[in-house]
Amino acid sequence: MALELALLTPLLVAFMMVMVGLGRVVEAQSQVDGAARDAARAASLGRTRPGADAAATNAAEQTLSGHKWCRKQPNTSVDFSRWGRGGQVSVAVRCEIDLAGLSLIGFSPSKTMTGTATAPIDTLRRVE
Repeated sequence: MALELALLTPLLVAFMMVMVGLGRVVEAQSQVDGAARDAARAASLGRTRPGADAAATNAAEQTLSGHKWCRKQPNTSVDFSRWGRGGQVSVAVRCEIDLAGLSLIGFSPSKTMTGTATAPIDTLRRVE
């Protein structure tokens, strides 16, 4: 029985580390998707393109500000191709997450997560 325990313990520990790593990746993707959603909503409320771009960037940074796994400031890009009354605005948020503590089990030290979201612009809102 002691021999079985000695053989299975490393496998169980490795399995738990893989599960923790996958959990961190899933949580990070969820947070980046949430930041994209918040940024798209903030951009859809803007009246001008520069104002909407600034609002989207600020919203993404605020959403991801409490997370230490994002190595740098999130990169936010806003698509204004359908900007106007009744149109929509799309936002992509990219964040490089830190997985250095999980490199022992085969994860790369960092991974870039991308979240995208689209929000409608109200038909009665005046935009420029």
